[in-house]
Amino acid sequence: MKVIYMHHAERDSKKENIGNPELRKLEDITERGVQEAEILAEKLKGRTDIKAIYTSPYIRCKHTADIINNCINVPIIEDERLNEIQKGEEWEHFLQRNINALKELDNKYTKDDTIICVTSGVNLTAFVCYFYNIEPTNETKACQGFSISPVNFVSNGSIVD
Repeated sequence: MKVIYMHHAERDSKKENIGNPELRKLEDITERGVQEAEILAEKLKGRTDIKAIYTSPYIRCKHTADIINNCINVPIIEDERLNEIQKGEEWEHFLQRNINALKELDNKYTKDDTIICVTSGVNLTAFVCYFYNIEPTNETKACQGFSISPVNFVSNGSIVD
């Protein structure tokens, strides 16, 4: 299985939402974010190896997934395990729930299938842990994806361009 990890498009952050995880879940993407997603969607157009888009239920992730799907027309599946870290959640638990989702997907798809996972920036850490067989702990260093930055992974543990 190949996975295209994708940070959602540019978020329309509101100052009043900072520190309120429930309101942050509802934040959408900006007009620039829509344009970013449309550009990436055009680059993915015609790819027959992409079988599905998995997305966090956060509005900004779903909207990004919808725009991309306008050009590839595959099932979109929401998975709460792809949500960003939750208030009070331990780092190791956050990483492990993302890894559990990836394990399940790895068992579902063939080596020639590609899926897209649209989620938040900090989730990239869990993808790196999974694809490089790094045991997640509370001491695992975080890495961050940026607005609509696709990163390609292959289930044998190597990154491809």
